[in-house]
Amino acid sequence: MSAPKENRRTARMRLIDPMPVVINSMGDSVAYETSTKNLSQTGFFLEFDRPSRFPFNHASILEVRIQFPEGTTIFFNGKVARVVNAGDPGAKDTGSGIGIKIVQIDAKAENVLRAFLDRIFSEQQRRNQPDPGTSEGAA
Repeated sequence: MSAPKENRRTARMRLIDPMPVVINSMGDSVAYETSTKNLSQTGFFLEFDRPSRFPFNHASILEVRIQFPEGTTIFFNGKVARVVNAGDPGAKDTGSGIGIKIVQIDAKAENVLRAFLDRIFSEQQRRNQPDPGTSEGAA
């Protein structure tokens, strides 16, 4: 049984393979190449040992490019939603890094992101279901 559509859109997906991400401050030519393994319809989390190394704070508006496994790249604007340092209480759940909230995305990019998340969600659901051919006691 599949989860309601609302849960797919709000669920954070923990990815097996990291996805390349390029971020820079709005209008700045200095770009930072990194990756994410935590993605949702509303944002993503970048894991960094020392997030304070990057010149971003809660007022930072970012230009973001995420490259999907099939080679498609989407662009959107994001805002720093939180900075989690290694000693912070939340670091035990997420690790240290920067949470980015999507604040402006066009319909085409949003559809690419939604389709990717729906596919990953379905794959994770299938992986978590027991294989009917491998029940205990089968000969």
